[in-house]
Amino acid sequence: MKRIPADIPVFYVGGESLALNNLLLTHSTNQVWSHDPTTRETKLESARTNRFLMRRYAVMQKARDADVFGILIGTLGAANYLSMIKHVRALLSKARKKTYTISVGKVNPSKLANFMEVECYVSIACPENSIVDSKPIITPFELEIALSDRPEWTGKYLLDFQQVLAEAGAKETQSEDSVSGEEDSDPDRPMFSLATGKYRSAKRYGGSTDEGVQSTGNANSLTVRNQETTVATFMGSAAGEFLQNRSFQGLEQRTGMDTPSTLEQGRTGIARGYDEVSQLG
Repeated sequence: MKRIPADIPVFYVGGESLALNNLLLTHSTNQVWSHDPTTRETKLESARTNRFLMRRYAVMQKARDADVFGILIGTLGAANYLSMIKHVRALLSKARKKTYTISVGKVNPSKLANFMEVECYVSIACPENSIVDSKPIITPFELEIALSDRPEWTGKYLLDFQQVLAEAGAKETQSEDSVSGEEDSDPDRPMFSLATGKYRSAKRYGGSTDEGVQSTGNANSLTVRNQETTVATFMGSAAGEFLQNRSFQGLEQRTGMDTPSTLEQGRTGIARGYDEVSQLG
């Protein structure tokens, strides 16, 4: 959608909806009025814009602290969605983040609960379904800001994939033109989290095999032990690390540790009427 100049007011006809919220986010510098035909009420909606932007900024700060991302593919019909998926993967790979690509229909907490190791999701969906207030779910535009070394946000907000890709391409061209001879700062330096108010060390996934992949003592290793007590190690596994650190890791076998119980004759019949139940009646 073509951007409306800041000095032109926007008039929205309809009730409360996600489309109105998206309109407020993408036109934060405009005055937005709404008229509900059902209640015949007209009001100025721009007063809510700052609250929406502050809420999204808080989600971006949580995304900066995340090391494991899930790419939620919620649409197969939006224009440029394949290019956007490729762009998001490139961004996360460059930042050395672990990624999972998940194809979903309508996002709900029950679906996301199946991926407990994922700390933040990037939604690849049409603009009408991009903003979801649930477990940290961000848009590709918010990911651009969250992964930048010096995040700067003026309040500008983009949901259209074509606009996001065009702006990302312009930023990449500018960064190539302004390359200096200075060395990059230490990637292992601690980062200050605005979400928790503490310093944290970011985990780094992927990369070349010379960065300690041969070390079997890596904290990100997934160890599998079969019946022959053979140990296999998979490096850089976010799911393995989550399984290793969680409190419940499955039932204990306790082979040979408990005395066998006495076998007893069980009930016979079907669930609606066991034989012994009918005899008692």
